[in-house]
This record gives sequence, C-alpha cells and structure tokens, in this order.
Amino acid sequence: MGDEDVARPGTWKDRCIVWIISRAAALCILLLGSTWRIRWFGLEQVRAAQKDGGNVIYAFWHGRMLALCFSHRRRLVHIMISEHRDGEMIARTVELLGFVPVRGSTTRGGLRALFQMADRISAGYDVAITPDGPRGPRFQVQQGVITLAQRTGMPIVPVANSASFGKTLSSWDRYIIPLPFSRVVILHGEPIPVPRQLSAEEMENKRLQLENALQGLTRQADELMGSDGSS
Repeated sequence: MGDEDVARPGTWKDRCIVWIISRAAALCILLLGSTWRIRWFGLEQVRAAQKDGGNVIYAFWHGRMLALCFSHRRRLVHIMISEHRDGEMIARTVELLGFVPVRGSTTRGGLRALFQMADRISAGYDVAITPDGPRGPRFQVQQGVITLAQRTGMPIVPVANSASFGKTLSSWDRYIIPLPFSRVVILHGEPIPVPRQLSAEEMENKRLQLENALQGLTRQADELMGSDGSS
C-alpha cells in the first residue's frame, strides 16, 4: 500500500497519538469479538458470486461497522475510509485487523478513491464501502457504490448485522458496539448486479434497490436479535 492511499497526520505528536489509539482500538476489537457468538446467514450467496465473477463489493451501514471489523478481518478486503481526521484513526485500526484502507469518500477525495477501488478489484481483491458514510444521512445509500459496481462489473453484496446486547452511541449513524458475550448475527443479502450501460433513471433504481435491500436486512437482523436498532 502506497503512501498516496493514506493521508498521514502532520506532526510527530499526531502520529504518536494515532499509533497508540489505533493499536489500542484494534486490540479491543479482537478481545471483544473473541467473546461474541456469531451466526452467519447467506454466505452461500457470497461464495456463488465470487465463483461467478471473482470479486464482490460489500456494502454495509456506517453504524454497523464494528462487528464486521472483527468478522471479516485478515481477508485483505480493501475498504474506503474517509479522509477526515477521525478517518485516520479508523484507517490505521482496520489496517491492523487485516484490511487495506483506501482513503476517500463521497464528500472528499471521492472520485480518486473510486478509481483506486476499481483498480483493487481489477487486481483480484474484494472491496467494501459504507454507502451512507461518512456523514450520512443514516441508512441512505449514496451513488458512489453504484458507480463503482458499474465501472467494474462486480456485484454488490449487501451486509447487515445486529447484536443481542449493544451500546448505541449518540452519533449521526447511531454507531452500535456489541457488548461482551453478545450473540451477533451477520446477514449477507442476494448480490446485486449493476450493468455497465445504464441510464440515469436505471442508476437511481439500482441505488434504491441496494438501499431497500440493506434496510430490509437490517430489520431482519434486528428482529433476530430482538433489537429495534436504536438502543
């Protein structure tokens, strides 16, 4: 991974802070995740899509990221991380967990990041995007993930998760931290193909298809865990 992929903090103090916090966060995720009882649903659909096309684009909500940082670790999935200051901490943390961060978002560095993600898919890697990040609105898909799928020809796999016990933060995304010894479910939806030639209306229909799929999977995951997704 080249330096151009990650916007490094400017000062020695900043670098030290990022180094310490990212390692502490990665360790906490590993320790926390080792206590979870995880159930998987829909993996056969992912394997079928990978067999047919080679790679997939994972799409999941920003506020449901933490469980997937543990469950999908060490797979060299390339994940888009925002270039803002908090994104630096997240990028370093997920890198320690075996992901490859690509810096950018739909609001900053977006076009460059999409080109980089397309290159990673061409090189044989799966990629991941939080389509409502980095600033929301919550549970609303932005167009970038559809553009990426159209450019690469790779299907989008919607992913949702929920936990039997979790702490919900008061952030815009209602970020959920599954508590120790929780039961966690991870649902993979049916892959969504995106043809290379689409009209603007067809692109919007694909965006809505993904949004509806993710919202439906999230409701299903919350119902399995007896949660309303907000507490």
